[in-house]
Amino acid sequence: MRTIRWAAAAATILMSLMNLPFVIDDGGAGLPAVVNWLISLLGVVGIVSAIGLLRHAGWGRPAVLVVGAINLIGAVVALVGGMEGAIIGLVVSASILVLGLLTRSGDRAPVVASAPSA
Repeated sequence: MRTIRWAAAAATILMSLMNLPFVIDDGGAGLPAVVNWLISLLGVVGIVSAIGLLRHAGWGRPAVLVVGAINLIGAVVALVGGMEGAIIGLVVSASILVLGLLTRSGDRAPVVASAPSA
């Protein structure tokens, strides 16, 4: 399960890194500035979600799944609109969802007990 968790986090970070520069350059898509800001913000949220997943935070897996679903919806819209990179976004977003679903939610890191201080 560890490998799947890392793969889900890697796919989420990859998609997030593709989302981050939208506020500066949307690749000629001609999207409104507000949409570009929201896409870049989704990139930041995706990175935080991936870190939460890797740190076994209880909110990490649901956050990664939400980020993957939002990106998948965006990729479908981009595909219908004929935007460049839509197929890549579709594949990576679907990978996030599949890998995120395969990750167990109760998959917590082992807790190391510390010795009581004197």
